[in-house]
Amino acid sequence: MDKLLRLLNPQQREAVTTSSRYTQIIAGPGTGKTTTLAAKILYTQTELGILTENILGISFSRSAKSHLLNKMEEFTNIIGYGGKPTILTFHSLAFRIIKYGIHYNESRFRQGFGTIHTENFIDLDPSLTKGLCSEYADRNLVNKSMSQAYNLIRQGSLEPRPINSWNEISPDAHYHVNTYTNGRILISGRDLATFWRRINKIEKIKNATDFQGLINEATHILSLKQRTYNDISESFRHIFVDEYQDTSLAQEELLLRLIDKNQTVTVVGDKNQTIYTFNGSNSKNMDRFSDYCKRNAPASSEVIHLTHNYRSTNKIIHVANDFIEEETIFPANDRIGMKPLVVETHSIQLAAEFIAKKISELIEDSSVSLSDICILYRKNSEHSPQADAVFEQLDIYSIRYDTQQQNKEKTESLIDQVLNVRDVYEDEPLEEVIEKLKVKNASEELIKFIVEVMNQGGVDTDDLTEHIVEIKEDTPEETGSDSLSIKTVHDAKGLEYPIVFILYLGDREFPHSSRPDIEEEKRLLYVGLTRAQNQLYVLGKKGIEFEGFLDKCINSDTTHIHFHSSSAEEKNEGFNKDDKDIIDQTTKQQDEEEKKRQEELRKLMDFF
Repeated sequence: MDKLLRLLNPQQREAVTTSSRYTQIIAGPGTGKTTTLAAKILYTQTELGILTENILGISFSRSAKSHLLNKMEEFTNIIGYGGKPTILTFHSLAFRIIKYGIHYNESRFRQGFGTIHTENFIDLDPSLTKGLCSEYADRNLVNKSMSQAYNLIRQGSLEPRPINSWNEISPDAHYHVNTYTNGRILISGRDLATFWRRINKIEKIKNATDFQGLINEATHILSLKQRTYNDISESFRHIFVDEYQDTSLAQEELLLRLIDKNQTVTVVGDKNQTIYTFNGSNSKNMDRFSDYCKRNAPASSEVIHLTHNYRSTNKIIHVANDFIEEETIFPANDRIGMKPLVVETHSIQLAAEFIAKKISELIEDSSVSLSDICILYRKNSEHSPQADAVFEQLDIYSIRYDTQQQNKEKTESLIDQVLNVRDVYEDEPLEEVIEKLKVKNASEELIKFIVEVMNQGGVDTDDLTEHIVEIKEDTPEETGSDSLSIKTVHDAKGLEYPIVFILYLGDREFPHSSRPDIEEEKRLLYVGLTRAQNQLYVLGKKGIEFEGFLDKCINSDTTHIHFHSSSAEEKNEGFNKDDKDIIDQTTKQQDEEEKKRQEELRKLMDFF
């Protein structure tokens, strides 16, 4: 183990070797979070003598779980020993708890239960919202808003704590649900409770629940403190939680229900990277865990900060720190690099044109491949077609790219393949199933998935079901070997690329919506900025209504340019600089007038 410890910096080494019962690791972007967590899990095995079956790792997503397992395998090869413990996502952990609960007759579900997306409940029974929110004529809007509220209240986003049953909702309560195009929708507690009660009937008939339902049911089973709780808590004596800042209040409650006075718990996170508040998390997660530790083990709690960034150049780190207005990360090396380029344009289409042109120039350099490049966008909608504009320009320049839609199709294909294996080879040993699938030339992706399940302790095809949950909740990050990536900033969390483009900064774009949570939007852009390793390009226009994200980037140590398309330049031919400034100012005034019109429309929608 000494050989591995020597590879770590002093902060990482302290985090790995601390003997505190509760350890909180504050890990800024690019500071070796996965490296530290993998080393600490191996240290727990090899130096503390803890068996792998007594260790539980909880990861935010399947892709993050794969990164952790790969890093552990790399370290095991270095030191020559060590095993892979159980690493699950919160949803697959909940699935396992429910399976135990069914076995011990402690769950409302039956053997063979499954999962369903929340919105699909209404597909199964369109009458679910009949008579509810009758003041709204648009029933599709009601369906979406009711499903959203149903998730939010169970996550802990509509009340101070997660609500676990419809009968805990006050009939006189009222909840506001924000929509992108229709302002805020008002839902009464009475209507939401009725909707929930109707869904419970479908769950009973279909023997299925949604992802949030997994968390709530597992929490309920643990709260019984019966055989399931005893089995799970006695099995896992050392618990490690990755990306703790993005856990919802409901997931936090599940974790705390699992912990007893004898377990050790390590959480890793960074409040400045809290970007999933729409899933129930908030920037106070790390502070709440710290308070929990102080209450329960004040003498055996420790907070360790990882601040040395190994990912980005000094210039990129400087801009990121300036933007978040905190010096939370520092360069671990002397890579100065080029200044980030801030490109001011008047439209999303212009930004997309600049990106396509620049990528064409970059790939002419043989040292740059398309897979080195990622384009990050805030959203893609009819009113803000950020990704669509990029697709159009990349197609014009014949540049290959992978999209989230392509990844979604890969995910759905893998799910279908796994379900088919489970049904065809019911209860057969996975080791034998793999050999049969190889003979049939099954896809490499399917074989790889089953091997992963076996490495996590899976024995027969029934064990595949638990891990299907992880596929459903995650999007594959892999791209083609010679294609660039196009992702939302949310989906790029935990990833890194040599060259990153970010669009489109500006009012109602990034920050997003007419009523943005500015602090959340700042954290989101901070995550985007810190995905870049060597080159960073930020595109947009200056803000008028809200805090100007582009202005903040311009005012840092960056290179600032204006971009007009070739067609625009042709139209402006013959105009001098003063004329062009007037044109620019007129464009901005028109933008401001349009924003005022949209704001009046939004206020009118809110009134109704």
